[in-house]
Amino acid sequence: MKSMLPALAALVLLSACSGDGQEAAEAHAAGSVTVTHYSPATELFVEYRPLVLDRRRRFDAHLSRVSDYRAVAEGRLTVELVWPDGHVDAATAPVSDTPGIFRPLLRATRTGQARLRFRHVGERGESVHDLGLVTVHRTSEEAAKAAPPHEENPNRIAFPKEAQWKVPFATRPVGDGLINRTLPVTVDVRIAPDAEAIISAPVTGVIRTGSTVPATGMPVRAGQTLASISAQLGGGEDVASLDLEISQARIELDAARREVARMTRLVEAEAAPQRRLDEARTTERLAAARLQAAQRRRASLAGGGPGVPVVAPISGRILRSTLVRGASVEAGTELMRIGDPNRLWLVARVPEAQASGLTTALGLDVMVEGRRLDLPGLRRVTNVGFVDPESRTSEIIFAYDGSAVRPGQRVQGRLSVGEGRRGLSVPASAILNESGQDVVYVQVEGEAFERRIVTVGERSGDRVAVTGDLRAGERVVSTGASIVRAAAATPDAFGHGHAH
Repeated sequence: MKSMLPALAALVLLSACSGDGQEAAEAHAAGSVTVTHYSPATELFVEYRPLVLDRRRRFDAHLSRVSDYRAVAEGRLTVELVWPDGHVDAATAPVSDTPGIFRPLLRATRTGQARLRFRHVGERGESVHDLGLVTVHRTSEEAAKAAPPHEENPNRIAFPKEAQWKVPFATRPVGDGLINRTLPVTVDVRIAPDAEAIISAPVTGVIRTGSTVPATGMPVRAGQTLASISAQLGGGEDVASLDLEISQARIELDAARREVARMTRLVEAEAAPQRRLDEARTTERLAAARLQAAQRRRASLAGGGPGVPVVAPISGRILRSTLVRGASVEAGTELMRIGDPNRLWLVARVPEAQASGLTTALGLDVMVEGRRLDLPGLRRVTNVGFVDPESRTSEIIFAYDGSAVRPGQRVQGRLSVGEGRRGLSVPASAILNESGQDVVYVQVEGEAFERRIVTVGERSGDRVAVTGDLRAGERVVSTGASIVRAAAATPDAFGHGHAH
C-alpha cells in the first residue's frame, strides 16, 4: 500500500478541482451545501452555494457510475428548479475539462421553495436525481444566514472523487434482513435422471440409417425411429454355406412343384387318390418356406435383412452418438445418449466434516467467475444424505429448469444452512482487521468517510453479519477500503476534499 501512496497523491494533486480550485475554496469557506444522492445508475455528489433570486449559482456536480464507480465522462447534465405551478428554471452543461464533473450555472427567477432536480442524458440513457425541496432566498445576506456552518470534523477522512475515479473503488449499502449461514461447496451439473436415456443396440448386427445419420445436438421426439439394426447370425455360418443352402432349397421347391402338377393330373384322371395331391402340396409349401428362410439369413449376414428398429424412448436432444452407417455392433453396445439439457440437477457436494452437523439446506447460490447466477425456480430435491466413501462428501441435490449452466459443468456454490435471523450485514470485502479490530469505512458524503468498529457474526454468501455503529442503508466501502485507510493515515497525500 505504501508504494501506491505517491502515485495516488499525484493523481489527486494534478486533477482535484483543477482550474477552479480558488473559486471552489471560496465557495466552500462562505458556506456551501453538499449533497450525495443515488439513482439506480449513478451517484451524484454536488456542492453549491445557497440560491438567491436572479443570481447565477454554479453547481459543482460529480457524477459516477454505480456499476463501476468510474467518472461519467459524456452526455449533458441539466439542473432544474421545478416550482409548484409547474414553471421550471433550468440550466444545462456538458462534462467539464475534468471527466466526471459538470458545472451548470442556474439563475432562479422566483423566491420560495422549489424542487431541485438533476437529470443526466448520455450514451446509456437518462439518470435522474431528485433532491427534494430547496429554498431560493431574496438576498445574499438572507442566503448567508441560512447557509450551513462550516465545521471541520477531525473524525472524517477526505478522499476526493478525482482519486476515487482512478483506483478500484465501490460502495455498497448496509443491508438489513435475514442472514443465513453458508458453506462453500462444489456443484456438479447433471441432467435430471428422468430427462436422460441411453439407447443400446437391441441385437448384434449391422447399423442401417436413413439419408440422415442421427448426430450429436439433433432434436428427437419420443417414439421416433432413429436407425435399425440388421441382425447377424451366429453358429459360424458363412456366405458359401448359405448360398449352397439356397440353391438346394430352390431345387427342392422346383421338384415339389413338378410333383404337385403331376399329382393334380392323376387326381383329375381318377388315377390317384386326393390324399397324394395334398401331401405333394404340403411338401411344396415346406420347400418354399425353407428357401425364404435361407434367403433371409443370407441377407442378414450381409447387413441387408429386415432391421430391428432403434427408437427414442424420450424427447430431447442427442447428447452423444456413436452411430456409423454400416458399422457392426454387439448387442448391448451404447449407441446414443439422449437428454433434455434444460432439465438439470445441481449436485452440491458437502465435505464430510461439515455434513455431519447439517440437518437442512435452505438454498443454493451458484457462482461462475465470482458472479452469482440468477437461477429462478431452483428447488431442493434431496437433503443431506449419506457420505460417499470415495469422495468423502455428502450430496444435496437441487432441480433447475434452464440454460444458465450446462450439463457436465463443475462450478462453485454457497449452500445456505441453518435458521435465518434478522440483522445488519455488509459485503465481506468491506471488513478490514486493524490491530485485532474489525472495521469498516462508511461514506458519509461523496468525498468524506468515517472509520467504524464492528463485531463480525455469521457469513452468508459474500455478506457478513455485523453489529456496531452502523445503520441500514448507510454505504460502506466494499472495494478500495484499504486505500481509504491509507488516506486517513496520510491525508496530505490525498488532498482534503470536502470532508467538513
